[in-house]
Amino acid sequence: MAKHNEGRIEQNTAVLPSWLSWQAILLVVTLVFFVRNMILPLVSDDIPYAFIWDGADRGNLLDGVGERVRITSFYDIVVSQWSHYFTWGGRILGIGLTQFFAWQGKLPFNILNTVVFVALIFLMFRLGTGEILKSMNKTYMIWLVVAAWFFLPDPFLTILWMCGSCVYLWMALLECLFLLPYCLKYWHSDFWEAPPKWSIPVMAVSGLAAGWSVETGAAAVAFITFFALIYFWRQKQLEAWMVVGFIFLCIGTLMLTQAPGEMHRLALQREFEYNPALPPEMYWTSLMFYINFDECFWPVTKFWLPLLVPVVLYIYNLPAGQRLNRVTMFQGVFFAAALVVMIIMMFVPMASARAGFFPTVCLIILSLTALRELMPELEHFAKNHVGFCRGAFGLVAAVWLVVSGILIHVEWSVYEQWTDRIDYINARANQELVVVHQIDVPPIADELGEWCESAMTWNTGILAWGADLEPRLEGSHNIMYAQYYGWNKVITDGEDRRQP
Repeated sequence: MAKHNEGRIEQNTAVLPSWLSWQAILLVVTLVFFVRNMILPLVSDDIPYAFIWDGADRGNLLDGVGERVRITSFYDIVVSQWSHYFTWGGRILGIGLTQFFAWQGKLPFNILNTVVFVALIFLMFRLGTGEILKSMNKTYMIWLVVAAWFFLPDPFLTILWMCGSCVYLWMALLECLFLLPYCLKYWHSDFWEAPPKWSIPVMAVSGLAAGWSVETGAAAVAFITFFALIYFWRQKQLEAWMVVGFIFLCIGTLMLTQAPGEMHRLALQREFEYNPALPPEMYWTSLMFYINFDECFWPVTKFWLPLLVPVVLYIYNLPAGQRLNRVTMFQGVFFAAALVVMIIMMFVPMASARAGFFPTVCLIILSLTALRELMPELEHFAKNHVGFCRGAFGLVAAVWLVVSGILIHVEWSVYEQWTDRIDYINARANQELVVVHQIDVPPIADELGEWCESAMTWNTGILAWGADLEPRLEGSHNIMYAQYYGWNKVITDGEDRRQP
């Protein structure tokens, strides 16, 4: 199994032109991703996190926020995160990164976020196949690009928006890095046959970081690692670095989930946050479960269905007595981890689809295991149906190009309005109050979200619920936005667009 893909690096050169390598496909996708990063300004929580968190005054995100101090050093970030941990939440790594980039500026983030996106693609390949990058081919890359572009939940908010990306995309990278040695040991029994001396401290740090990342990712990783330990113990392959990694993973998870600020934040949100769709007295009622299913569980899991197609094909083609093997056990553990996390989210008030980010990463990884096993059949099919395969690739490429073009069109329109607004306010900076026009998205933005939820970008809902300024003086984003740019007061015209 470990070397069964050798010699098949570019198995489909007869189907696609030789110049269209997997590297070329990735390069095009990476450039588009970078451009989208460049035209996404600092918005929503990005700006409040540019200031030292003031837990004594209800933090930086609730209405009526007072004067705050800008972050100007690493020490300020440490002070801010100390206050954040005890008064709001335990996501020190993700929010700490957000505060770092809010201090340093958007360009470093744009560059590094693109690097992290590409790194996650490679890591998913390594985890799912156990192969080195030499074994990457066009089939794998096309599958990975389609999955990362269309099947990740709320991709606009989890891999592009700075705060969301630091919390979900960057933390997923840490979680996958932690799982990498366990998966490589599973696929290759000779991996770390004589573990290096640095394996234990590295796994301790990696486990702590993966556990102290984001709740849903940490839970899924803990589930997977627990069953990995059982497997290696039964195979008499259990080693110290595995146990140490798991112990520190659990410590990190406890530090994340048991942060003193968690309960404090919930109390503040129940008292001060506006949520007409689910008022606090309706928590843990049938209404909450319905909303969580409609807005969290189903929007995530419905995009698992295409990812499960190669898995179903692989298992279906196995002889009845061979359907429980090392591949299907791997797939079963990753799928169970993802599903358990999504079921747990049904019981969490105000759960969002973003919570399904790492569970969906797990689905992409397990789909790659099936794709690897199906590769000989795919090669045979491609050789005998060249025209069909070229047509299918052309269709996928056309859809990706059209959707990407629409996304860039919408995001450029918002970027222009955003920069024009700054110029407009700067010209009136001496006024006590400046009223600006609300950001309007091109009509196609809302239509795109209706027929292709996974190709999400700016839309009226995102702008209304935190991304744009508001027609309310007490709105936290209005106040922090004015403080960030050194203005007095700024509001938008029109009515409050937030609707239940």
